[in-house]
Amino acid sequence: MADGLDLLAEAVIAMTEANGAPRLLSPAHTDEAAGIKLKGDWSSNPGLDSTLAARLLVTSATDHLQSLAAVLRMPGGGGIFGTYTVARGALETSARAWDLLGPGLPIRERVRRHMNERLHSLNEARALLSGIDGTHAQQDDQEEKILRSAKQHSFEVHRARKYKAAYLDTPRPRVGSLADVCLQAYTGEKQFGHMVYRLLSAHAHGVSYGLLQLLGPPEDLQQATRPGVVAQQVRHSSIEVATRLLVPLVVYTAMMQRFLVHYGWRDARYEVALQRALRVWLDVALASETDGRDAAGGADRPDQ
Repeated sequence: MADGLDLLAEAVIAMTEANGAPRLLSPAHTDEAAGIKLKGDWSSNPGLDSTLAARLLVTSATDHLQSLAAVLRMPGGGGIFGTYTVARGALETSARAWDLLGPGLPIRERVRRHMNERLHSLNEARALLSGIDGTHAQQDDQEEKILRSAKQHSFEVHRARKYKAAYLDTPRPRVGSLADVCLQAYTGEKQFGHMVYRLLSAHAHGVSYGLLQLLGPPEDLQQATRPGVVAQQVRHSSIEVATRLLVPLVVYTAMMQRFLVHYGWRDARYEVALQRALRVWLDVALASETDGRDAAGGADRPDQ
């Protein structure tokens, strides 16, 4: 499984280095030309900026895949909890890029989504510096430039209030919602993306219900009845990892499909690496069903 992730990430990196710029007449190239019409205090070419922002997210998502592969290889189960925390980052960045790279989006809508991401980022930067006097001036200035230019181009401006970021027209979508829409578009599955994202977020934030999902039955039933004693095994088989983390991989795959279309790229090495990674993860994830059928038929279950 880890080898498949590494091969996939390496193929994406090699493809990006070999191609560099978007192909002529690709959506990214067209957006760059059309984006000049929306120039203002927020940017000289917001169309180009939106494409570069999506590419940055693609790079981050790919980096998370490589990190996930490294955690999966940790000896002695050392990466049990970290596996799910790293997977959360892969899902988040993939979902955000998937949203920015929507095929057929008018340049105006693509710029709006990008500016909402910028506004959210500025608001988060303010929160990071909260309590430090005189440190919000840069964020406030950048936000004002975005909102002023948005009005000039007839976007509906909603200013920041309390801890919520400013936004244009409609709010920035949540990652769980994006994961649901992405999975529904590519697999027909509904709501599973949101559920998996909440589970991964619980791991990243150290929430008990998320961490307890990995705990199996007590090692010693007598110990389990003693007050104040928790004696349970941590479950971390390849089947469980493949099943729980299939959603981030599918969202990454869907995002990369949009990325390739947006940039007008084709790459045989990437396609081969993608098919191999997906095949391995699906085979392992579905092994639990095969094992269950074998057990029902009296056959010995293979060692997990």
